[in-house]
Amino acid sequence: MKLVCTQENLNNGLNIVNHLASRNANLPILNNVLISALNGVITLATTNLEIGVKTQIRGKIEEEGQYTVPAKLLSDYISLLPHDNISLELEDEALHISCKNSQTQIRGASADDYPLIPEVLEEDLIMINLESLKELLNQTLFTVSVDESRPEISGVLFNFSASKLIVGATDSYRLAEKRVQLKCGAEKKVIIPLKTLQELNRILGSVTEKEVNINLNENQILFNCDGIKLISRLIEGNYPDYEQIIPTEHKTITTVESNNLIKAIKSAALFCKPGINDIKMTFLPDKNEIVIMSTNSGLGENVTTLAGEVEGEEVEIVFNYRYLLDGLNSLQSEKVVIKLNNQGAPGIFIPENEEDYLYVVMPIRQ
Repeated sequence: MKLVCTQENLNNGLNIVNHLASRNANLPILNNVLISALNGVITLATTNLEIGVKTQIRGKIEEEGQYTVPAKLLSDYISLLPHDNISLELEDEALHISCKNSQTQIRGASADDYPLIPEVLEEDLIMINLESLKELLNQTLFTVSVDESRPEISGVLFNFSASKLIVGATDSYRLAEKRVQLKCGAEKKVIIPLKTLQELNRILGSVTEKEVNINLNENQILFNCDGIKLISRLIEGNYPDYEQIIPTEHKTITTVESNNLIKAIKSAALFCKPGINDIKMTFLPDKNEIVIMSTNSGLGENVTTLAGEVEGEEVEIVFNYRYLLDGLNSLQSEKVVIKLNNQGAPGIFIPENEEDYLYVVMPIRQ
């Protein structure tokens, strides 16, 4: 194998794939990046056996071949080289790297020993806008359960239709649902692991194309954009019917400025009980006010009164402040609409004048 490419192209490609290569004592080759120069295409690939990522980089192939070297070592070294052409050549079971006045060699392992990254047939094409996909990930991933004893909620439900995607995520204490339009769809319902979507979200920050292509088979999913392919297994099982816990009628509806509410909650959080994170919110329709309060016998108490548009019945409810802040920070709206029923029912938080996103929080029962 022998190829020439620019430092910038190689560095960018390694930054995309090397995050997936982790320290693995049982299978050390998983720490490596697979460099392929075949059929006129230079490809970098890594896998942790559950997720695989590939990216193509521009360059000139002088001799075809494949080899694997430690991903972090290669990435760290390439990042230090000047912005010039780099020559990579496999010789005497080592990768020889030359750039201007720098020469080095890195010992690795044969590509024959590298785990096969499965292919997903690129059929039943689903197309989604890049910015829409990034937004839905940012608005849902923080609610996913990290309790692996319930694998079905350790992922995110993607419910595809011909023209729309409904995404649901929950940890049993709060949930988020996001709806986006698709450029091209298919009737599919799958559960995607959290780690896969976190890796996808990281990768999407470096792509420039406006559309992301998605393909599915029975137990795998492929995200394809800008010459980058992310392949992952899917979670088996049935996702909980979370729609059952979303109230359809509301006795109290409040509209309030998001920034003011966030500041008031942060103030109350300083005085809440450790480990419980409880703050009490009282909605007063006769005064158009929201009173936010917390008490700690060892520290004191905090009370903040906010002006808002409060309609319906007076209600007092206790929430975990961390869950509130997570949701409010994801809304991306100047004002938030809060829909409530009673102190034992979940609260719904939605951006004002938007119907495509909702965030539901279970109250702390006293």
